Amino acid sequence: MITPRKLSDENGPKQSKPKDVCFVIMPFGGWFDHYYKEIYAPAIMEAGLEPHRADDLHRAGAIVNDIWSYTKQAKVILADLTATNPNVLYELGLAHAIAKPVIIVTDSLEQVPFDLRSLRVIEYNKNAPDWGDELKGRITKSLVETSNDPDKAILSIFLEVDESQKKKTISSHEKEMLDLKQELELIKQR
Repeated sequence: MITPRKLSDENGPKQSKPKDVCFVIMPFGGWFDHYYKEIYAPAIMEAGLEPHRADDLHRAGAIVNDIWSYTKQAKVILADLTATNPNVLYELGLAHAIAKPVIIVTDSLEQVPFDLRSLRVIEYNKNAPDWGDELKGRITKSLVETSNDPDKAILSIFLEVDESQKKKTISSHEKEMLDLKQELELIKQR
């Protein structure tokens, strides 16, 4: 969970509200790391969100646990489908399965699987002058628009409709307790 940052003023330290998270799913290493640090993370922060990637954590355990945790926690997902990395596609599937809004970027629409081409995709051209600044601006704009109205960014097929209106609603505290119980069950199974 994100911890609040301390701000100080004339009256002493204050707690600020934690920022919403944008989880970035993308390949690691080489120029992808450069893109994350120089383009994606600044664009995300400009949109008022906190950027995270699965490699931000260096603790023991399965990385898929961290991916799942970040995916559930994120307000929006930024997915780079450049190179059609199978891990990225798996993580994108997880995000779609729980109806998270996703912004897709790629350097070529040819690398986007057919089933995903109907979604809005930000395509960038590394040969264009100032392509990094242009991409950063387009990502920031998309993140702001998506954060302001996340339901519009989710395909309706991923949304559940409660036809019976008989489902029990639970409080956020009860939801957190159920999440903890499920995590404990997973630990027991190991």
